This record gives sequence, C-alpha cells and structure tokens, in this order.
Amino acid sequence: MNLRKLFVGLICSLFILVVLTHLVIEANGQDFPRQSEAEFQKLMPVTGKVETFFGDFKLDHSFPEEGEAERIYDIIDHQRASQLYLWGLPIVAMTRWHQGYVDALEDYDYETLVHASTYNERRGILTPNESTEYFWGFGNTRDSAVILGVPKGVTVGMIADMWEQGPSDIGLFGPNSGEGGVHVIVGPNTPQDKIPYPADNQRIVKVETDQAFVLARLLGTPEEVKALSAKLKFYRHGDKPGVKIVSGEDKYVPNYQPRGLAFWKLLHLAINKETVRDQDRHFMYWLKTLGIEKGKPFEPTERQKKILVDGAKTGELMAKSFVYNERIEGVLRQNNWRMVLGGPWGEGIKYTQRVGHYDTFDPRARYTYEACVTSPAMTVPYKGKAQAYIVKFKDDDGNRMKGGKNYVIQIAKDPPAELFWSIVVYDADTRTILDNRKVTEGGKATVGSRTPGLRKNDGGTITMLVGPDAPPKGWEANYVRTLPGRGWFPYLRGFGAGPGFFNDEYKLPTVNEVEDFSEYIR
Repeated sequence: MNLRKLFVGLICSLFILVVLTHLVIEANGQDFPRQSEAEFQKLMPVTGKVETFFGDFKLDHSFPEEGEAERIYDIIDHQRASQLYLWGLPIVAMTRWHQGYVDALEDYDYETLVHASTYNERRGILTPNESTEYFWGFGNTRDSAVILGVPKGVTVGMIADMWEQGPSDIGLFGPNSGEGGVHVIVGPNTPQDKIPYPADNQRIVKVETDQAFVLARLLGTPEEVKALSAKLKFYRHGDKPGVKIVSGEDKYVPNYQPRGLAFWKLLHLAINKETVRDQDRHFMYWLKTLGIEKGKPFEPTERQKKILVDGAKTGELMAKSFVYNERIEGVLRQNNWRMVLGGPWGEGIKYTQRVGHYDTFDPRARYTYEACVTSPAMTVPYKGKAQAYIVKFKDDDGNRMKGGKNYVIQIAKDPPAELFWSIVVYDADTRTILDNRKVTEGGKATVGSRTPGLRKNDGGTITMLVGPDAPPKGWEANYVRTLPGRGWFPYLRGFGAGPGFFNDEYKLPTVNEVEDFSEYIR
C-alpha cells in the first residue's frame, strides 16, 4: 500500500513538473519552434535559384551547380579573414609594440621599462596622453612569475595581457591606493615553484597570456618623477630585485596595427609566441584554413594571400565603422560625445572583456582599433578611483572634424578631475597623436589643466582653438594646429574623475566649426 502511494505521488509530482516547465517556457516566449515540411521546402528549392545578400546561387536536385561551391568557399574564406582581423586587433597591437622596442632599442628585453616622454616616443601609440611621464614594458611569465614593485606616490597604471585585458590597476587607483606594494604577475604556464610564497603587501595578478604588459604613468615635477621611477621594481622572481629603465631615445615605435600582409605576419608571430586560450581555438582553426598555423612557417598560398589582404582591408572598414559610426548602446553622452570606457556593465568594453553570458567581440574590436589596454579603474569607475575617457567624432552640427577647417571648443569651468584633465587631438587614420611637428615645434596636440600658460576666460571657462594655420598671438597654449587633408577627433580625459563625468552633471565641451577666431580672441 505504501509503495502504491509512493508511486502515485511520484507520478503526480512528475506531471506537475512537466506542466510547470511548459508554463515557464511559454511565459518566456520560448515554446518549441515547429516547422512543417512544406515550410521547410519553401525556404530552399530542390532545383532552382537561391537569393542571398551575396548574390544568387543555383541548386540542381539539391546539389550546388558546377562552380557554385567555389563561390561559396570564397565567401567563407573572405568572411573568416575579415572576422579574424577584428579578433586579432589587440594581440597584433601588443606584439608590434613589444617587437618594435626589440628592434629599435639595443638594450631592450623583457622585464625592462621604457621611459617615454618625448612627442616622437608617444606618437606611434594608440591614443596616449601628453600630460604624464610614461614607463612601460613587457614581462614574460612562462619560466617564472614577474615581480612589479610600485613605490608610494602619484602613480597611475595597470597590468595587462596581450589580449589587452587589464586585471589590475597599480598605484593611486590600484588595490594599495598609492601607498606602494608588490604585484606578482602569474601567467597560464608559470611553474608553481617559481611563484613566491604569499607575503604581506603582495598581490597575485593572473594574466591569460605568457607575456604581460605593465604601464606606470608618473605625475609630478621632473625631479619628483625621476625620484619615483628610481624606486620602481620590475624583475623575474628568483633574480635580484631591481629595475632596468631605458630611454625611448626619441624613437618612433608604433603599436597601431599594420595593413596588408604585414598584419597577418605579425598575427602569425603573436600566436607562436603565446599560449592558446580555449575561447580562441575556433579562430585558430579559421587561421589554419587560410594558411596560418601555430608551429608552422608563414606560407599561405597566393590565393590565400589575396584573401588575407582583402580581409584585412574589409576588417579595417568594419573596425572604422565600429569606432566612427558607433552602434553599441549605452555609450552616447551629451553633444554626441561617447563614453570610450567606464559606465555601468554592458556599456562598451570592460577590463575582463567578459560580460554576462558572452565574451565581447565588437566592443573589443572597436576599442582596440581606437585605443589600447584597459584596467578596472578605466572601465568601472569607483569613487576616488576613476578615469574618464570621452570621445567625439562629429562637431555639434553633425559634421566630421577636418584638418583644413577652424574649430572652437568651449570647455565648461572646473572639469571634475582631481589629478588632471585634458583634450587631446588624434589623427583619424592612425588613431595616434596628430603628428604636427612640421608646423609646430616639437609637436603639440593637447590642451588641459597641465598645459603651461593655459588661458582661462572670465568665469573660469576655457576656449580651445583648433585649425590649420599658425595660432593667434598669445593663444599658443590653447591652440592645436591640424593638417589639411587629414581628419581628427578629440579625447576628453579626466584622471581622478568625479561622478559628473559619468552622470551628465558636468556639461561636456561644445565643438563648432568657425570661419576664423576673431570673435573668440578679443
């Protein structure tokens, strides 16, 4: 009797479960899709023409007609090449950066910091600033953990991997809040016995690639920067603690992605220097079908080379569209300014590149074509530990900014940034600091709180002038000279950014084309 009751109870429970599951599925609008045989046949003929976005294709008794499969394979390979270009943007940029220093600086190696301070040393890098001294370099964690020691002081920086994911800030916005500390950088293949035993004031930072990138922006007087940089530490665990800092030697070392076959040669170098992550294995297969394979020479066929070159061209057009015709929700701010980084989760790229149920693809390609490297403070603003990056690709009338025209940028008083704020003008083609050295001695692309001689209007507002001619007398500090024939865009950045940058309380600058500056320089 008890067994019968148990059996009846079980059947009733299963019935209730099935009913509830059905109700839940229907409530979510996820009822099982049903398709009749007639509907199935209607969507693709057994014999006849198939109309697609890529043209018409013919089937004969369900078989592709002679020559049609070759056309389809061309589409497959071209699509893969363009998507592989977008996928490879971050690791190609980082590999070019590292390899550029290997080729340009005789005394450069892993666990070496390059001091980049001149215009020429910055101008090859994707969207850097001119307001801080840079100390940056690469470490290799394959044989040992890499130790980064950051002294107490005004340092703003990060640790990132070759996919431009930044798991940790360092310095003022890092976990030690500017009080100094030791970061132990561990990669996917670091031997366990080459990782130091945990200690006070020491933090483990895990990266997803063997190579790791470190960046320290130092703020202060030249004397303060020199004293602070001498206290940095960057070395492999097991070696004597210390730091090797080399000058950038005023050399141009780019990290923006090259074009044509050079892009794919760099990607081939990158995948051979790195470990393969699980999420990249499908892309590695796509590369293989196009003649690029880890552990093998770069030897694509002539057909594959043509497809790769075309794919890089098409991929870059896609990347330009992502950047200059943004369609990602949540990044638009006032006056057509756009949030490059920061804001609630889901808006653009984050330092992990992982959001909810997916890893970002378009946002990552958009950001790593436009700029480089991320960190928590750059992408998830916390009170007292925030960096704001806001960009504008059209003036207030909805037109692109062009180097042969004059513009006035009106900046409201007191941009909410504790450390500094700046507006930097970048070249639309390279996404690097506008190279105006031939018309401006030494080069100058920035107007900001750290600009010597900056003029302020009555009431504290600031007028910035941008144009192709020599600056009006007395307005040199507020002026950036552009180049006819080249497009440009401005970045507004704030270090130690306040809430006003993110909640629209602070009124972002206006950008207007003008005939001349006579009205504004009286």
